[in-house]
Amino acid sequence: MALARETLERSILGGVLLDPSVLNLVPNLEVDDFANWRAKAVWAAYRTMEAENTPIDHTTVLTELERAGKLESVTEAWVGNCAAEVPTPKNVVEYAAQLRDMALVTRISAVASTIADEAKRLSGADLLAVAYEQLAKLSVDKPDGGILIGDVAKQRWKELAAIAERRANGEPAMTGSPTGSADLDAKISGWQPGIVQIIAARPGMGKSSMGLATADAATAAGHGVHYFSLEDSQSAMADRAFARTTGISATNIRAADFKREELSKMANAVTGLVRRKNWMFDGRSGLTADEIVRSVRMRRREIGTRVVVIDYAQKVRPPRQERGSRPQDENAVLTQIVETFADAATQDGLAYVLMSQLNRDCEKRVDKRPQTADLRGSGSLEQCAKIIVGLYRGAYYGPRPVKDIDWQCDCPRNHETCSHTPSIDEWEHTIQLCVLKQNQGPTGVIYARWDGPTTSIR
Repeated sequence: MALARETLERSILGGVLLDPSVLNLVPNLEVDDFANWRAKAVWAAYRTMEAENTPIDHTTVLTELERAGKLESVTEAWVGNCAAEVPTPKNVVEYAAQLRDMALVTRISAVASTIADEAKRLSGADLLAVAYEQLAKLSVDKPDGGILIGDVAKQRWKELAAIAERRANGEPAMTGSPTGSADLDAKISGWQPGIVQIIAARPGMGKSSMGLATADAATAAGHGVHYFSLEDSQSAMADRAFARTTGISATNIRAADFKREELSKMANAVTGLVRRKNWMFDGRSGLTADEIVRSVRMRRREIGTRVVVIDYAQKVRPPRQERGSRPQDENAVLTQIVETFADAATQDGLAYVLMSQLNRDCEKRVDKRPQTADLRGSGSLEQCAKIIVGLYRGAYYGPRPVKDIDWQCDCPRNHETCSHTPSIDEWEHTIQLCVLKQNQGPTGVIYARWDGPTTSIR
């Protein structure tokens, strides 16, 4: 039989007085979970004494209440009655769970009231954003994110030890999720959880292909992927997935131009993709950053989401502005968008991989490989992203490879006679993955294979 809230609160307080050790068993119970103002004051005293490592008993609690200026209003008799009425301190954990549940009901009611008030002035989409934001606050189990550095170190050591053991056994060992390029995985240890990472390039360089390679490799490794394509249709995404899997050109797939022996390849590709229950594709255009985050949170448990791919930043719709407010410039809008994704990545522990366009300045240089300064809205994007990978295909720009740009060599001979010069075929199938920024690792250039007909990177 459930106890009345006031009885629960007094029983919890009395249980701690009789056996202070039970305080360690209810770390999530906080002052705001109590309704009675006297109970709030006593529980605040408990938490203060716990933090200061002060022994808890009837006398020390009264001393702490007096120090806080609360003893006169709470009264010594009220505190003493708590200890006298508690059935048994062993039940404090159960009492705390019941009180937390009651407190949650109270908070949900308050949120419902807030949403009802906001409904008088907001449109449906904006109201939904407020509702998700308010409800998300209720899902946090712990009152704060504080954790002792020793506990942080122990948890991290367990992760690193597991990775080291996999590496010693010859297994893939990464701290993040597969990117689709083994060499890039080795360089950045995969797309990292809890942060925003950017794939940046000019149009036609292979951003979408890199995103598809990530989705393919990550889901194959058992990591759930949410893929948002804000400019490609479902048909275009399916054609690219088929092309990557079968080796049939995307152009032929789009035209349904198949050879007899290719039909079985297509059938196998469909079967394989149907089995990818951890790959969610969203091809809606005009989504805001908040809408993308809400969509991920709604389905993340269903597919075990680890990576969120967004193609691409400049296609994310700006948040609605209040009527009469001044329009924001592109940099301010991108700042708000990227900060929304960065907050979601941190809160949910997911890797957000954000595609971004480069401005045209890079095409004015002899060396057209991307730099961080080439990012459109570079201030916010460069600041928020912890890893930035730029894509470059020299064959897109010129008839022949250029030494020290498309290939590296210390030979004194020129590219016409040097044996290190890539053949035209090699050059046309080369894409550079330029790690422009990595907060906790090296930068540099990685050479990967690009296949234009199947728009794939390997």
